[in-house]
Amino acid sequence: MKKYILLIFACIYAIHLNAQNAGINFLHGTTWAEAVAKAKAENKLIFIDFYTQWCGPCMNMAQTVFSLPTVGYYYNQTFINLKIDAEEGEGITLAKKYGVRSYPTYAFVDPATEEIVHRSSSRQTPEQFIQTGKDANIPTKRSFYLQEQYTKGNRERAFLIDYINYHYSVYARNNVQAAFDELIKGGAKLTDPDVWEVYVNTINGMNPYLKQVSDNYADFCQRFGKKAVDAKLAKETSYGELAEIEALCNYEGKDFNLKMIRINNDIREQKYEAAATQIDAMIADTTVNQQELISRLKFIARLGYKAEELPEFWFNKCVGYLQYIAYNQTDRDDAFIHQEYAAALEMVLRKLNGKAPSLPASAQNPHTEKKVYNMRPDALKMKPKRKK
Repeated sequence: MKKYILLIFACIYAIHLNAQNAGINFLHGTTWAEAVAKAKAENKLIFIDFYTQWCGPCMNMAQTVFSLPTVGYYYNQTFINLKIDAEEGEGITLAKKYGVRSYPTYAFVDPATEEIVHRSSSRQTPEQFIQTGKDANIPTKRSFYLQEQYTKGNRERAFLIDYINYHYSVYARNNVQAAFDELIKGGAKLTDPDVWEVYVNTINGMNPYLKQVSDNYADFCQRFGKKAVDAKLAKETSYGELAEIEALCNYEGKDFNLKMIRINNDIREQKYEAAATQIDAMIADTTVNQQELISRLKFIARLGYKAEELPEFWFNKCVGYLQYIAYNQTDRDDAFIHQEYAAALEMVLRKLNGKAPSLPASAQNPHTEKKVYNMRPDALKMKPKRKK
């Protein structure tokens, strides 16, 4: 029996150990020289996550992407991984050496030359981040190669697609749009499968390409499926001018978008009763996708720092909408709406000023040293003020 118990404990410990090491294994307590030597010995690039202690996206990536087994498996097999605070110790020198000016910055360094061969940045999905690592190991997809070739005038179709995908991953939207325009001018067609994929994934907003899809709706639906075409049209017309959207073809989601834009327009013009009438009608309409409505409504109903300036009617309606969202949103992992709802209830308590007879004293005076209730992690420091 003791052997079985020991075996069970051993299995539990192994599972716990594997869980701890599921994500990227960053070297800790290692000098730069030691990391370079290790990378040379294992014939690997060095991956550096340059971060700061006040950078929200840095913390988000560490918690939601770096910790994933799929991400850890690829990066642990492929790179020597370093996590470097750009404002502490040796990190200050390395950040300056590699021209780090924004956070997070992902640098891939060749240990033989100690030169950076691929650079990326920003918040990325797990899939994007794995692709970032893969691109670092393909010389023709590295950031410096792409920029050099583009500057030299390379406008080959396959190259431009790689160039567009890279710049989209680092939120360089102007570069994405310019390169896509060149792709089309070079003879590529929006109906080509590879071009359509790039368009769907990287080009946003109301533009001539969206009008082309609308004007040739039946053809695009036949080629790529009605669901995919409708999804693209609906996504790009979530916001915009009513007249422009009304002029487009009919597609799934058009009527919903038009209603939401009218609601936003009414709120902007402080026509709160008109906005509330439309919202209440949509909530009561069983044909309306309530989860889609909730995803849009949570930004409309948020009270923010100007809550005290709102008319009482609209303030109360927003509290009710936040309650509706908090209770009915199916994504229970989305803490954002619960933060908003709790903050709204706190505002209600302040407005009551202790007048509610059943209000507990603890609710009136919460025992906390925190002055602000929000979703900012305690471990995330404030960004230092720049010296003038």
